[in-house]
Amino acid sequence: MSQFVQWLKAEWETLERRTGEKYSARRLSIEAGLSPNTLYQLLKHPAVKPRPETCRKLAAFFGVAPLLVLQLAGHVPSKEAAETLSELEAALQRGDLQTLILSARDLSPAEVQLVQQMVDQLRTKRREEEVARGAAVALVVEDTPDARAAIVSMLQAAGLKVLEATDGQSAVELMKTSGSLIDVVLMDYRMPRMDGVEATREIRKHFPDLPVLFVSAWDEPEMKEAAFEAGAAEYLVAPVGYDQLLEAVSRVRRGEGEKVTT
Repeated sequence: MSQFVQWLKAEWETLERRTGEKYSARRLSIEAGLSPNTLYQLLKHPAVKPRPETCRKLAAFFGVAPLLVLQLAGHVPSKEAAETLSELEAALQRGDLQTLILSARDLSPAEVQLVQQMVDQLRTKRREEEVARGAAVALVVEDTPDARAAIVSMLQAAGLKVLEATDGQSAVELMKTSGSLIDVVLMDYRMPRMDGVEATREIRKHFPDLPVLFVSAWDEPEMKEAAFEAGAAEYLVAPVGYDQLLEAVSRVRRGEGEKVTT
């Protein structure tokens, strides 16, 4: 069995344990952005080297550095991969990634793109570590199931523990029993029984230092002003992406919420 296939099976098993779902080769191929039969063919013919683009898509899907997958597939020598990753980690700490990318390595456009992908992976990893530091617990208050599930999924992917409430009244009641465990609240605006503004006022009466981040599709200036007056640390207009959400959660947890809407 090739190193690539061993890695693929290990990541596959980890995914199934984490999600509690079974993934067929076809389903995994499609969700990773590959042709439906790609993984079936790679498992059936383990001696066949996967294409570089296949490696990059799998790396993005499983959240690992593309260079590592390319190395496992035999596209990049192991020593070169290790050296490049080491340089990237060091450059990330120094903050001179642009210098590294534009250095005298005579990188081809494809190699520059690959390095940038790795940089993005490393930056995301650092953001996730920062957001999740201290086993953070988030409360997501959202009455729309799909919107709530999307936010919960992103937070859990970053390592946070998540509690859920379907409206403002439920959130206030949950805070009475679990408020001391919660590190950040993500609040929708319009909800049945009690809206986000009233819920925020109630929550901050008892937890004045708890950051409340509004995430709502409502983009009216007066609604944003009401949210800030109630004690919101920041207001994001949905839909939001993974990086945008993590950066905002990190800011409000540090007490650096932006009193502007994005």
